[in-house]
Amino acid sequence: MRCIMESLIRQINEVINTAENRIFIAISGHGASGKTSFAKKLFDSLDADYNFLNTDTYIIEGHHLGNTYAEYRVDGADSAFKITACMPIRHELNSLSRDIKVLKNGGTITTIDKPWDAEKVLYGSRKVTIIEGMSAAFLADFDFDLSVYFYTDSETELERRKKRDVKQRGRNLEALIKAQKHRRNQYDLFMHPLSEKFDVIVDYSNNEFNIIKSNL
Repeated sequence: MRCIMESLIRQINEVINTAENRIFIAISGHGASGKTSFAKKLFDSLDADYNFLNTDTYIIEGHHLGNTYAEYRVDGADSAFKITACMPIRHELNSLSRDIKVLKNGGTITTIDKPWDAEKVLYGSRKVTIIEGMSAAFLADFDFDLSVYFYTDSETELERRKKRDVKQRGRNLEALIKAQKHRRNQYDLFMHPLSEKFDVIVDYSNNEFNIIKSNL
């Protein structure tokens, strides 16, 4: 696993080091798929100055949509559940598109201040900009120099969420388990089909790092 991941990071660095212009990289995938851990390993390997834009700050917070349900069909049957981040409506995409455009035009932005991601200034003059998070997949203007998509199966996702969301973020375990099936249904319907537009697709199930598509 480690060799495959390190090989991918080396390939991305080769693209960056041989590029004459600034590079914009998207790293996306569903929650607990491993994208943030990979992004951190990637920018730890960079020699060039970089921006890191975590798009979780563009997700509309749940209390604003607590009583809003989506209706859709799963395996030929009607289904309804609260809107999760696997649906585009949970993401403030216009603001994200604007901020990426500012950076591409060489401008400067200040990120949204969150307890888990402190406010920082990003400079469009930097060689590399890494845009990481679920929101990136939903952008209609998907214009990146390189893009990587992460996937993991439902069982692995749930185990990771138990460790992260319950132990670290204080989520209720019972509610987490109850929502998992509906979250995956929304993911399969609204997010996973978007993986096709990415240059690289990584399956990170069972803590095994496998590249199932690469156009590098």
